[in-house]
Amino acid sequence: MLDGKYASSLNTPMGAINGTITLMSNGNNVQGVIEVMGMRNQFRGMKTKENECSFKGNFNTPMGNIDYTASCTVNGNMLELMANTNKGNFKIQGKRI
Repeated sequence: MLDGKYASSLNTPMGAINGTITLMSNGNNVQGVIEVMGMRNQFRGMKTKENECSFKGNFNTPMGNIDYTASCTVNGNMLELMANTNKGNFKIQGKRI
């Protein structure tokens, strides 16, 4: 099951960036919010399997806009997300809270 709020962490050369990712599914549609560094980004996408989804969006940061596409898998209470961005590729891990 995808639905839930996840405490997430992204490892960067400057250290870990912590935030939350909220996923909500309705049939094959997925929507949610990424919250990090005091900013919120809403997204929409598609459920590809019962525990997998993909989505895309644009995140406005102090260092510029980041366009991304993401694929996400949830196993139990653990989330694994791979984000492909115009600033590089990032792996984000999370735990349901």
